[in-house]
Amino acid sequence: MRVICLTLGLLVVSALLFFGIGCDREVINEPQDEQVSYNSCFTCHGEDGYILAAQGEWLNSIHASGNNVDYTNRGGSDCSQCHDHQGFLEYLETGSVSAPYDNVSAIHCFTCHAPHTRGNLTLRIDDPYVFKNDVTFDHGAGNLCVNCHHSRFDVRDVVDSVEVGERWGPHHGPQGELVQGTGGYEFDGNAYGNTGHYNVGEGNACIGCHMGNPRTHVGYKVGGHSFNMVDEESGATLVGICQGCHPTAESYDYDGIQTEVTALLEDLKNLLFDAGILIEDGTPPDTIIGDAIIADKNIAGALYNFVLIEEDRSEGVHNPAYVVDLLETSIDYMEGLVGKIAVNDLRPLTAH
Repeated sequence: MRVICLTLGLLVVSALLFFGIGCDREVINEPQDEQVSYNSCFTCHGEDGYILAAQGEWLNSIHASGNNVDYTNRGGSDCSQCHDHQGFLEYLETGSVSAPYDNVSAIHCFTCHAPHTRGNLTLRIDDPYVFKNDVTFDHGAGNLCVNCHHSRFDVRDVVDSVEVGERWGPHHGPQGELVQGTGGYEFDGNAYGNTGHYNVGEGNACIGCHMGNPRTHVGYKVGGHSFNMVDEESGATLVGICQGCHPTAESYDYDGIQTEVTALLEDLKNLLFDAGILIEDGTPPDTIIGDAIIADKNIAGALYNFVLIEEDRSEGVHNPAYVVDLLETSIDYMEGLVGKIAVNDLRPLTAH
């Protein structure tokens, strides 16, 4: 009986400690070494807090789910650098990723922010990012995005490659270089323009458009932490952002740029098909790169530009002037080779 009473007594004391101390737990703000009352949590997590809205948007983002999270079949630990929360944090700290992680963690709030240690919602990193071609991207909050949204290559090295296969060329999501106006294969003797869309949003580049106009009548599916520029279901867009510079814009196809770029991409694709470099696949994106030996680096450069701009997926909006110049010079070069491509310039192999 004494043992039972003692046990009950300990349970009561434990409960009192939990309610008396646990509910008054304090959060440590590491940089300033200050203790903050738990009530401050509700500044963000309360019914009117910013977090609820941001979470609603995030659930509609491509970053949060789907193929973006499943990096396991891509091979190599470098995939987790951008496709896994833990991998990205290790990359920021060490510059590399030691190995794929057993448990995949989707990119989420704490990937970009550290509020429980900083006591605020500042970005983990906004340092300028240097591309593989040594060009620096320095556009405020957009710098964080470019840690993943870049081609991963220096085109000058890639076009010197001998064999071209499915995974050859710029990686998926090479938006950073195109926004900056660099990273494409530039043919000698040609000038290349730069629209300078990185100045959007007070110089924050990506953030200025993709996070523009959050939590308005368009809901959680466009803007804010959804990063979406269009809701395919409702047709809602953030074209109002464009109107700050282009008052008459009614769609992202302002001045016909998307129409023009889509047509130029199609022209270049057909020339690459005729040269035996691109092969019909039948599944999205309808084409794959076939194996080939390319001795002429200008042909490889035209192919690189095609993949770079197709993978960018903005249809020229990120940098109209630069994208059009890359496509037109690539087309000009390929048209000049029609009927002239020799065996030592291109030798098609069997597709994967």
